[in-house]
Order: sequence, then C-alpha cells, then structure tokens
Amino acid sequence: MRRPDHLPDFTNPPLDEVVLGVQFAPVPGYASVHSMKVWDLFRAEFPKVQELPALEPQFETFGGVSAQVGPRIQIGAFPVGSRLWFLSDDENHLIQFQPDRFLTNWRREPNTRPYPRFEGLAKTFEASVKKLGTHFESDFAYRMDINQAEVAYINIIPVESFSDAGDWFKLWNGGAFEVEALNTSFNEVIKGADAKPFARLSHQIQSVLTADGKQRAFRLSLTFKGKPAGTSIDAAMAFLAAGRDAIVTRFGEITTREAQRKWGKVE
Repeated sequence: MRRPDHLPDFTNPPLDEVVLGVQFAPVPGYASVHSMKVWDLFRAEFPKVQELPALEPQFETFGGVSAQVGPRIQIGAFPVGSRLWFLSDDENHLIQFQPDRFLTNWRREPNTRPYPRFEGLAKTFEASVKKLGTHFESDFAYRMDINQAEVAYINIIPVESFSDAGDWFKLWNGGAFEVEALNTSFNEVIKGADAKPFARLSHQIQSVLTADGKQRAFRLSLTFKGKPAGTSIDAAMAFLAAGRDAIVTRFGEITTREAQRKWGKVE
C-alpha cells in the first residue's frame, strides 16, 4: 500500500492515537474459555493482557426522520464474555478483541515513539485479521462476516488559551471573550459512486489537558465508520483506506495554514 500523493503530509503532526477496527457477526459456539487461543495468536508481540467490558454492536444507519450516529442495534445475542486488550511491551500498540469485534490502536504514549504511518499500521492489522479469520475457520468452521469497519485519528494540540481556537481551526472565528471550555461536534454523510450513503465521518473538538495535566489542549477526533462494500477482509481494508483518505483530507481543510506550518506541512 502506497500513500496517495494528494493527501497533506506533515513532519510533526499532532497525532496522538490511531484506531482501526472491524465488527463481524458473532462466532457461533464461541465461549470465554476460547480467548486463550486467540491471545496465543498474538502473544509474541502482545505479551500483556487486560480485561474490559464488552462493546455493544454498533451500526451506522442513514435516512429517516431521526437518523442518528451509531445507534446501538442488537441483532441476536450480545457477544459472550468481555473485551480483551493485548498490549505490546511498550504499550504503544494494542489489539482489542471480543467475539464480534477486532481493533488495533497505536498510541503515542506512554512511551513516545514515531508514528508508523497508516500504511504500516494497516498492513499489520490486515495480517492480524487474516490470522484471526484463519483461526475461526479452523476451530469454529466460521468464515468472518464483516458488517462494519472504522478508522479514527485522535490529535492532541497543546495551546496557551482555549480562546485561541481560531489560530488552529478554520471553523472558529474567535471573539473578544475568554473561552473556559470548548466542545463541538458535527457529522457528514459519505456517499459512494452510486450516490448512496455508506459511511459517516464524525468531527469532534474538545478542550482537554495534556497527559501530564500541565497544559491546555484541544483534542480533535476524526472518525470514519460504516459498512464496507462486502463482508470480506479485502473489502474492509479498502473501506479503511477510504476512511484514512477522508480523515486526512478533512484535517487539512479544517485546520489553519499557520497551524499546519507549525506541524511541518510538506510542500
């Protein structure tokens, strides 16, 4: 996979976390005791494990009077057991697994590392999903049936004052008043070549503190979710690539030139 030439590029982007994920029909016959075999697939690279509550199934729907972002629609039984995190030694990379969901996260913290770029992250994620799919086929005679996919970019932008939002975002014109906090979000529907909606791109800007709690910052989250064109892993990866393109394009469109210069935009 090669990075598209038309996307804006930065030498020092404020990127803090990237998430890639797929959701699929629950595995028939799966029980919590089987999770040890799943961890064994990835234990060499992800030797640490944590247990968290399971995520409910989530689907992006479109149309209707009250269309909503990511309504929780339950089809069949809830996934069995909990959600497991498998973490790398440095804890900058992790895999999230439950019987109907598989995700990977790259995080800048807790040990600062260079971002491996989407192409590298996607290649590793695809190999992991295929490894999991092979396990499902051999142990459960189940072919992975992917029904949703998602990609998210979370950026942390340190600032002196929340009133300076206009220095960073074209969406904010500023004002002659002191801003104590800022929390805004909006969504856009993404349509395919057939003019039918297939994904939703969510934008969220929040006023937060940096990880050490010492400085104000804006958290800009851009999330692309929806249904791939097919149920295969290849279809899901094509969807994720389209999502990355949409996210990076919007990032370049909603942030100011001054901010982009600070992040080392490649001209």
